[in-house]
Amino acid sequence: MKASRILYLIAIIFSSFPLLAQEEEDIPFALIEKHPYYVQTDTITGEIKEIPFKKFLDQWVMKNFQYPEEAIDKNIQGRVIVILKIDRKGKLSIKEVKGGDPLLQEEACRIFDGFPQLSPALQRGKPIGIVYRYPIAFKLSQ
Repeated sequence: MKASRILYLIAIIFSSFPLLAQEEEDIPFALIEKHPYYVQTDTITGEIKEIPFKKFLDQWVMKNFQYPEEAIDKNIQGRVIVILKIDRKGKLSIKEVKGGDPLLQEEACRIFDGFPQLSPALQRGKPIGIVYRYPIAFKLSQ
């Protein structure tokens, strides 16, 4: 009887470790309950707007995108996938860059310099870290 209680206690302790590890891992963007967003305050009216992360990210990339001159001269084109991490505090960082020429990868990273603070994603009402894959196409017009 005492041995079965000890085994039961050990089983409970070991079964709780995967739950702790899952809470520490970054959750894929598609699986979260509330996506991150950017808070924008109108300087005239004081109105606060929540801009969804994807919309804000697209606007940011369009505003900051510059095709590298050297890549234009060498006719380099391609697709770069930037794997972004947004931590529990809403800070964006680049986790990994895949594909494309190194010149294009460098520009893809530069685009995110100075990216502002976001409101973090929420899962069960708690802030969580997430990972988001963002493709950037570098294509020259003919």
